[in-house]
Amino acid sequence: MSESVRFVWQKLIRHFKTNDLAVLVSSRRQFTAHLVPDLQTIIEDLVAPRSPELLGFQQELEILPMKLSDLTTFEGKRVVQLTPVQYQDIDIGEDEPYASINNGLWLIMIDDDMPAAVMLSKFLTRYGPKVQVEIAHLPNEVGHAFAKGFLRTIEAHGKSSRYYRHKAVSFESTDFEGTNETMRVHKLPAVSRDDVVLSKATMAQLDTHIFDFVKYREELKRLGQSGQKGILLHGEPGTGKTHVVHYIAANLPGHSVVLVTAEQMLDMEEHFALARVLQPCIMVFEDVDLVARSRDDISGQKAETHLNRLLNELDGLGEDSDIVILLTSNRPRSLEEALATRSGRVDAAIEIPLPDDDCRQRLFKQYGHALNFQDGALAEAVLRSKGASAAYVKEIVRRLAQRSIMRGVAPLVSREDVEVVFADAEAAASSLKRNEKTERKYIIDEDDCCGC
Repeated sequence: MSESVRFVWQKLIRHFKTNDLAVLVSSRRQFTAHLVPDLQTIIEDLVAPRSPELLGFQQELEILPMKLSDLTTFEGKRVVQLTPVQYQDIDIGEDEPYASINNGLWLIMIDDDMPAAVMLSKFLTRYGPKVQVEIAHLPNEVGHAFAKGFLRTIEAHGKSSRYYRHKAVSFESTDFEGTNETMRVHKLPAVSRDDVVLSKATMAQLDTHIFDFVKYREELKRLGQSGQKGILLHGEPGTGKTHVVHYIAANLPGHSVVLVTAEQMLDMEEHFALARVLQPCIMVFEDVDLVARSRDDISGQKAETHLNRLLNELDGLGEDSDIVILLTSNRPRSLEEALATRSGRVDAAIEIPLPDDDCRQRLFKQYGHALNFQDGALAEAVLRSKGASAAYVKEIVRRLAQRSIMRGVAPLVSREDVEVVFADAEAAASSLKRNEKTERKYIIDEDDCCGC
């Protein structure tokens, strides 16, 4: 009766035909986990012609990287057990997710009498998940040459991506309770030029600094100019900065998109590394003022460290990078000058302003394309919405539509409907302002009392 095989070391002894696993030599590389599908696929392609046997193994702690030497332990509590191969579905923006191996060990043959082993393992760090690839072989020239070429091929493929290129992606948050998805693929809306309601001057700026720049990027690079460009999109809340970002992303063909929110900027290096892999690429930093505030307003070493990391990464992209960086902010005056006014980091600041009369009229027509404005109702809506944002106009249109339905006259909108809806909205806004003044007075009085 054959001996039961429960531990990895037993498989390794049989595969390498030696009882002394200490003679094995190995080489390993570490990668950020955002390219797990690409790394796993190239490993599978490389081992496929070499009679591979895939094994799963136990990983006791996900926060510690496993080494192939850990698998050779044959006594004590650290003996690594064989397990079924475990898979995790990863979003790659297709109909079916990618089946990613959590930990895998491929036993292969370099040639008829030359065994080797390839190990893929994952582990967590405070900055996110990592992937380690390690190859072990017997100490001879054939094994050394094979391992060197194997890892060189993997590293070369780690600089590109077949699964995430030309898609919009963001990092998923990771904690130490378990390995989460490393990235999420987003379906950004298809925004046409007709869907963007901005003044001719603002559209001309977008054309010059983004679309024309990308159109002539290669010619600019041939003339010794940088292929990287930083654009600050600023304006009051609700003016449509995110909508403009979607318009840019939808109309720069062949570009990948990396989305970064303020809370994800701890992984800043990972985002920039991913952008380099996916270039030509658009990087989007939303609400950048939450991280890149003026040094005069920063309190604490951690906040200044985050700012310095952002500035260093922007400087480190290199002039040959085909990357457009879009930064959005509601408070441009609060930004650190070394970012906002430094060419090479922010090359152009484009205001997305509150809509003027003409833009508001176009917005009412666009959002209310299914409504029928009667008897000067549209002109009254444009007049009453002076100084309002695009988001406010959108909500007013929805209230007008609801009122027309409730009155049983949809899709008709009368001037009286406009007056009633705006009166309600203005009364609510006035109430909020009164409450804010009361709250401020209470806080001031309380502070004065404490000061006494």
